Amino acid sequence: MLERLEWLLVGLSGLFELVLLLLLCQPINRKYAAPWLKWLVGGAFLFHLGYFGRLFFFHEKTDAAHVGDRAAMFVLCCGLLIMPSAMLHAALHLRTSLRSPSPATAHHSRLYWTLYLPLGLLLPALYQILTGPRGDFMESVQPIQPIYIGWLATANAICTIIFIYISISTPYPNRRRFFVWISSLLILFTIAATAYVLLADRPEWEYPLRIGLAIAPLLPSVVLVCYVISNRLLPVVFEQTTVYGGVLVGGLFTHQLLAQPVANRLRSYINVDFVVLELAVVVLLIYWIKPLRRRASESLRFLMSPKAFQVRDAIRELALEVTQQTSPDIQARCEWFAEQLRNRFELTWVRILYLDAMAPIESYRDFRVQDPDPSRVRVSPYKASYAEHQPKAVLDLLRTLVSRTLPLERGGTNSKELEEAMDALDCDVAFPMNYQSIRGAILFGNDKSFLQLADEQLTSLLVLVDQFAATLQNLHEERLRRSMERDLFQKEKLSTLGMISGTLAHELRNPLSSIRTIASLIAEETPTDSPHQHDVNMIVSEVDRLHLTLQRVLEFARLPEESNSGSEPDRIISKIGSILSYYALQRGVVLEFELGAAHAIVAGSEQTLNEVFMNLVKNAIEACAECAQAKVKVITSMNDESFQASVIDNGKGIAPDDQDCIFDAFVTYKESGTGLGLYIVRERVQELGGSIQLHSSPNAGATFKVTLPRTKK
Repeated sequence: MLERLEWLLVGLSGLFELVLLLLLCQPINRKYAAPWLKWLVGGAFLFHLGYFGRLFFFHEKTDAAHVGDRAAMFVLCCGLLIMPSAMLHAALHLRTSLRSPSPATAHHSRLYWTLYLPLGLLLPALYQILTGPRGDFMESVQPIQPIYIGWLATANAICTIIFIYISISTPYPNRRRFFVWISSLLILFTIAATAYVLLADRPEWEYPLRIGLAIAPLLPSVVLVCYVISNRLLPVVFEQTTVYGGVLVGGLFTHQLLAQPVANRLRSYINVDFVVLELAVVVLLIYWIKPLRRRASESLRFLMSPKAFQVRDAIRELALEVTQQTSPDIQARCEWFAEQLRNRFELTWVRILYLDAMAPIESYRDFRVQDPDPSRVRVSPYKASYAEHQPKAVLDLLRTLVSRTLPLERGGTNSKELEEAMDALDCDVAFPMNYQSIRGAILFGNDKSFLQLADEQLTSLLVLVDQFAATLQNLHEERLRRSMERDLFQKEKLSTLGMISGTLAHELRNPLSSIRTIASLIAEETPTDSPHQHDVNMIVSEVDRLHLTLQRVLEFARLPEESNSGSEPDRIISKIGSILSYYALQRGVVLEFELGAAHAIVAGSEQTLNEVFMNLVKNAIEACAECAQAKVKVITSMNDESFQASVIDNGKGIAPDDQDCIFDAFVTYKESGTGLGLYIVRERVQELGGSIQLHSSPNAGATFKVTLPRTKK
């Protein structure tokens, strides 16, 4: 049993040092790991490697085993000679670095390399091993034992003095404890090595001392390395594959040395295959312990995925293409991204559910791409049975995803409602798309096979979706910026035009007034039966028309009204109905009024309200004049806070693309229109603190709804 324990301790010690050495020698750690740290760990590893080799070849009697045993002796000597030099190197380096954190000078580097001069003892040691007695290490190296013990004691004594000095002078308690521990271990190691040399010829002492000496080099190395790494004295990065590999090999080695002999002995009494039993126990432990179960599931999913690297490369390439997209249209960009996802990941369909800023969930925009080849799409009766529930399923998923940061996988949502929603949509994975004002979701469906992605792939895809959402946010902000610039330019243009129009109208009114006065005098002096009476009256009429036109231009250019006078909109609308009734009759339009706000008063002059509703009713009459059974209806109502008036016509309506700019200046769809009517209406309504809304569909008429705040008399 002691022999197996010796095998186990030496093997695990060597394995630990090998893993640590591999980590220190990796490219990412190579430039940060100090040379003394590599030498110290490498020396301990060589010691245990040689020790393990001796255990392996010691009982063999063949010539090859004899050569292997001598090689193990030489490796053992290398480790024994390197460790004291590396420990002294570490002590001097720590003392120097604590005094001055500046980089080591050339003088210090030469001093450090002189510490490894005792490695010159390897030549006489090799000679003694080759010429000494077969299989006896202590007898072979006996001539150089006093020299080595002297060097070991001297190096460890210097290290102990330096470490004790540092522990006394340092103000940090954790450093003080560490240096006390390392000093104690060095003293014990020196005592153990000396005792083994002196008592190796006594069988009752040789074996216990040998086992103690076998693990003694590991302890100072482990303590020093753990202190350096835990206190971040060196920026060492642990590569998980190397660590996991070391743990796996260590577990198999321990099982082979401890569990296998027990299983062999029990098999002689019980006819049971313990390999199957051990596998069952391991599987149960993995299933029972949740972290192990998740690790095993993730590893198996990644290993069993036939396209793991293809998915990774596709994500990287698509991420680059997303940043290079320049399409100014959200629909085109969403459809492009959905098609790219479907093609690169060989999906049946991809749906992007997009919500405009501040829009309710129900008003989402759905962009879907489908595999164009119907032969590759599997249509299942299960999916068809859920078809009527798909709109509700989309809303359920969308409500959940807009408040999440992690994706949803079918079978792993822990929610019956979400599972039913994903089954109804035949959706395998759903990703949230939330970035600043952008909200929505991206759904994956694959009818050809059930789509399962590893956690690493899901995380990469989630980052890709976030990147795409960021590009949509940038597009939204760019469109908003251009709209603001366009509005600012339009306002500047209108301001300039208003100033010019006001000046021009003011300058024209004076000569027109003179012309009208003179024409009126001529008309009075001209006999009624004169042939020029008609011409003079025409001049007066045309001057009056020009004067009215100039008055409208001045009203367009005037500043917002600041009057707090109140007016009754129902009375004004009734008066407008009387004025425009003949105008509507001429065009075959039925004009109806349902006035339900008889006592409502709004802040604004009668002239302003007349201008607003005159424009709206006249436009409605003209919009439906060419329709059969043309009809315009004006409905008013009120509540405690506001007055509402709706002007409804059954004309040809307004196209959706034209509704965004219908209130802009100089926008008209009539042959004789100026494009200022609705612009003036909106400006006047906003001046009164109200709002105007348009509801229209092609060939379904239009409704202009004006809302004005009520006021008291």
